[in-house]
Order: sequence, then C-alpha cells, then structure tokens
Amino acid sequence: MTIALVFDVDRTRVRIESGPVALFEAHRQTRFYHREAGGQLFGNVGRTRWTVSHATGPDQRDRRSRFGFRPDRGREQQEIEAYHAHGFDYLGDWHTHPENVPKPSERDLLSIDEIVRRSTHHLPGFLLCIVGRLDFPSGIWLSFHDQDGQVVRGRPLTS
Repeated sequence: MTIALVFDVDRTRVRIESGPVALFEAHRQTRFYHREAGGQLFGNVGRTRWTVSHATGPDQRDRRSRFGFRPDRGREQQEIEAYHAHGFDYLGDWHTHPENVPKPSERDLLSIDEIVRRSTHHLPGFLLCIVGRLDFPSGIWLSFHDQDGQVVRGRPLTS
C-alpha cells in the first residue's frame, strides 16, 4: 500500500497524495536500462497547505533517455487546461534521476525557473519534484521555486 508524503516548505505543508507517490514509485530508475520519466503535478492550494492530488506522465511523445527527460510541451499545456477545467491548479513538474538521493541539475533549475517566469498563473511559484532510487522520502527531492528565483527545499515530515 502506497502512503502519502508530507513536506514542510518554508512553513507551508505540501502533501503528495498516494496516487502520485505510486506513479513516482512505478518509474524509479532502479535498473541500468530504465529511462528518465516525468510529468506534471496538479492539486489545490491553500494559504499554508498545498495538496498534490494528481500527477501525469510519462507520455509516448516525451523524449526519454537514461540521463534525460524532455516532455512534450504541447501535451502538457493540454493537461493543464483539462485539469484546470476540473478545478485543479498546475503545481509544478516531476521527473526521475538515476541516482540514489536526487538533486536538481543546472538544466532542471533553469527549466523550472523559466516555467515560473513564463507561465500565466496566480500562484507564488511552482514545485519541482525529483524521484531518485532510494525508498521515499529519502529518494525524493522537493523544492519550491518563486518568480524572484528563490529556491526553498522541502523537508520531509511524517504523513
């Protein structure tokens, strides 16, 4: 049974529900031939609590390799519009890394920074979730990225 994960991100609780956690688990790169996978995070936002209730991806049209993931941005925009129509906010992106304890690459940081700056949204920023090989929560990086380029790493809590 997959459980939810909870993180403290600068006095905001971010809860990742069991559905997205199960998707992350299914795509962990535990074998040398596993390719990176990823997608988007959707849910609801409160003043001091964010809930990630849905995660998408990967898709056949994404470009995936052992050390790289490039999503189909057209499909991602369609997902954002579809989830928004059902009352969910786009909250950020997730992808895997072939390392035990994941950390963002320079390309990861530039990508999420560009998404925050170029997107039309009402949120103070977006989440970046990277899934590594270790069991959760040790094998997950979660950070919040705002429009000023500030990055706050999440600290895992018990769910």
